[in-house]
Amino acid sequence: MNWMATCREATELASRAMDQRLPLSNRMALRLHLAICKNCARFSQQLQEMRRLFREEAAANDDANGLTPEARQRIASELQKKLGS
Repeated sequence: MNWMATCREATELASRAMDQRLPLSNRMALRLHLAICKNCARFSQQLQEMRRLFREEAAANDDANGLTPEARQRIASELQKKLGS
């Protein structure tokens, strides 16, 4: 990759950066591009905001009770019937 990423490369790098640490050259190319391209900078911010919202939603659902013991038993019984057939 060149020292300056294209918009296509920048969006790919921004997406990959959410899941892994990029090599220094890619991080620098992305930062330089985001500094001069407001559309890609907005895209990167939107990715970060979506991740934050997904984490917030997942954390809120961690307190959910889930299935009742009766529902779990019904599902287990049905699975046993299906697997036994």
